[in-house]
Amino acid sequence: MPPKLRTLLVVLVGGAAVAAVADRIVSTPGLFSPRDFIEYWAAGRVNLRGGNPYDPRQVLAEQQSVEPHRDGALMMWNPPPALAVYMPLGAVPAKWAALLWCVAQFGAVMGACALLWREYAPGRPWRAPAAALPFVGTWWVVTYGQNTGFMLLGLAGFLHFVRRDRPLAAGACAALTALKPHLLAAFGVLLIADALSRRGRRALAAGTGAVAAALVVALVPNPDVLEQFVTAARNPRPETIPLSGYALPVPAYWLRVWLARESFWVQFVPCAVACAALLARRLRQGAAWDWGHELPLVVAVSVLTTPYGGWIFDLPVLLVPVAWALARLVRTGRRTGAVVFVAGQAVITVMTFATPGALHAYWWVAPAALALCLLPYWPAHVRRMSPH
Repeated sequence: MPPKLRTLLVVLVGGAAVAAVADRIVSTPGLFSPRDFIEYWAAGRVNLRGGNPYDPRQVLAEQQSVEPHRDGALMMWNPPPALAVYMPLGAVPAKWAALLWCVAQFGAVMGACALLWREYAPGRPWRAPAAALPFVGTWWVVTYGQNTGFMLLGLAGFLHFVRRDRPLAAGACAALTALKPHLLAAFGVLLIADALSRRGRRALAAGTGAVAAALVVALVPNPDVLEQFVTAARNPRPETIPLSGYALPVPAYWLRVWLARESFWVQFVPCAVACAALLARRLRQGAAWDWGHELPLVVAVSVLTTPYGGWIFDLPVLLVPVAWALARLVRTGRRTGAVVFVAGQAVITVMTFATPGALHAYWWVAPAALALCLLPYWPAHVRRMSPH
């Protein structure tokens, strides 16, 4: 048998076997279903047929076709361009779509970590899973069927292409962070500030073009989707929880609770301050600005000061500072520090699954994960404080 024909036969047989196993899995009664995935699937399905993906009645009807006992709609509040990602899901049966989505999210996290490791610890790509697998966000994004794996991939791809002087590809990758623009607001502000340089303008143009193209895809079946989003955000229907009605695991929410519970705008103050501070840092550095050096700080500050979200399933983006910290420990030969770091991240992950509770109760997870990222600095600090 010719080698090409044999290869084709192996691919066909292997593909058929994988498809058969996957079909058996999705057909299993009581199969675990990621909790939040149904909001993306239903929104994509509604928009695909020209309906209003921000109308709880239309969304609930789709969700009840999968979960008959559901009595309230789980709403998707991502901006309309995100529907370009969710509409293909709506064209697939829910269980198949959930399986494909979770595989894609896990694959995006692992692929992103491989790219980050290549930037921060060249020559050691096989160690990249040591950052991703113990990290809490990796498992919660799959458990909830959320979308932040793609956002992490966008950040990693942006850094990868910036370092290789390919601004158009970098900007296109950065467009993935628009899935939840509030989560990485400071990154968006700095991306705009980068337009001071020619490369930055090209990256910004590519990112804007990618978002615009995604919006066009969403508008084709539903030309009113922008208006529907604005109306739903401003005047949510009584059966939905408004954006201001969620208890959040972030400092901005508690600031609002302490100062002015009824004033939603207070939650945006920490984000505005952080954006201004990082923008000043960017302008002060000018041409010396290095995305590889600055991106871990930018992502960490963005998540800690986000005005909305910051849920435990949003934390995969923190793999940027996590991968940076572990890579630095490995690169400098601090094996004990690396072991402590990995073990610490694993302990955090186990604790979150061992102590189930309301999502806003996990306020400590992001600070704890980021505190471990200070380990690369700790030995140097001890040496400076030593009397010898």
